[in-house]
Amino acid sequence: MKTVFITSFHPLISRNIVSSDAIPLLTRRNDVRVVVIVPDYKRDFFARTYPYPNVTYEGVDVGPRVRSRWVSFSKRIAEALPNTRRAAIGRRRTLSGKKKPAVIYWPFYAPIGLIGMSRLLTRLYRWLDFRLSPAGRFYPLLDRYRPDLVFATDIQNEHDVALMQDVSRRRIPILGMVRSWDNLTMRGLRFPPQRILVHTAIIKAEAVRYHWLRPDSISVVGIPHYDHYMAGPAIPRADFLRSLGLDPARRTILYAPVCDYRLQENSVDAYVTGILAGLGMNVIVRFPPAAAVKLDDYSVSPSVFFDHPGYAFDPERIDDRDVTPEDDARFVNELAACDLVVAGPSTVAIDAAFFDKPIVFVDFYPRPLPPDERIYEYGAEHILNIFATGGCRRVRSREAFLQAIGEYLQNPAVDRPGRERIVREQCWRTDGKSSERIAQYLLGILREYQ
Repeated sequence: MKTVFITSFHPLISRNIVSSDAIPLLTRRNDVRVVVIVPDYKRDFFARTYPYPNVTYEGVDVGPRVRSRWVSFSKRIAEALPNTRRAAIGRRRTLSGKKKPAVIYWPFYAPIGLIGMSRLLTRLYRWLDFRLSPAGRFYPLLDRYRPDLVFATDIQNEHDVALMQDVSRRRIPILGMVRSWDNLTMRGLRFPPQRILVHTAIIKAEAVRYHWLRPDSISVVGIPHYDHYMAGPAIPRADFLRSLGLDPARRTILYAPVCDYRLQENSVDAYVTGILAGLGMNVIVRFPPAAAVKLDDYSVSPSVFFDHPGYAFDPERIDDRDVTPEDDARFVNELAACDLVVAGPSTVAIDAAFFDKPIVFVDFYPRPLPPDERIYEYGAEHILNIFATGGCRRVRSREAFLQAIGEYLQNPAVDRPGRERIVREQCWRTDGKSSERIAQYLLGILREYQ
């Protein structure tokens, strides 16, 4: 019996990997069992939600007690490493948000940024990080199950890093994966495993360019949770909208909020929702599963449905909710039912393009703001890649917003070639076999080490 460890520490991994077909395809063979490692307080949720054969769920402590001072410091270094626009934006926001004078932090961030521009210094940082990071946290699990392979699904997550470091000390094969499209431009890699899976060729190029990884160590597999999206909605449009209390005869706009963390003061989401509610159409506001959105000053309208996805483990925490299969199925129905998607700088743009829905990015405000207080991600590489396709509109005023909505609703085919390019570049393959590629890659490594 071969044993494979798979991690799920980030709230979105439950959707990206665990709810995909990758694990069932892997355990379809009777000689393979999977141990999914999750935060201890989520173990029962995973066991109840994903009761796969030959799969065990193990919980580990992820609280403050397992964090060392060095790891906290090393994570700061990683944020400053990439020589990217996205990392530079993050550094500026970190400095502007500090109570202490920025002059205290510039001497730290500027030299650290130079490390990321050198292959040798980057390797030195990783060597030092490996030796100063605490060892042994995952030894009890490794001793109990003696895994033949570890699949770290989010190689920049601090718990994935701690596991990979312990696993490498035991000389167990590791396969890593980059979780999302913006991760490699946002922060450095503390521990890159020898083999890595990525969603797209763009992410592979970023791994080589910004993190000094060998191209032959990186394999492109596509986006596994999109395999289920290929089947389309499970409920007819009219029935689905009625289930939300909305009128099927009306046009429908799906709004993915900007979120509070992208602005010093989030006045945008309430403003945009109010404009949409006044258009005489259905509006579905799809909240992010793990980020706060301020809509306190907005009055609810019967034509607006608020969708709050995510299983809440702690009602007081908004940043740690896992997406359930029901949440994702509802999202597919929302995308299929809508005529237009309005969003901040999020992956919803890719989702919209996947369903060939016109996309409008909001970049306007109820009052004038200085540049540093506007939505910062519009200057980042992953969003600039979307803009370069011509498959969307970025609107900078209320008037331009209404004009873009009107044009798209009148002719949904406008900018369709650009949306098709978004799908080609950001999804890589839409053949429904991304989960199968992951499973086959894992099985191939197991065969290699027989």
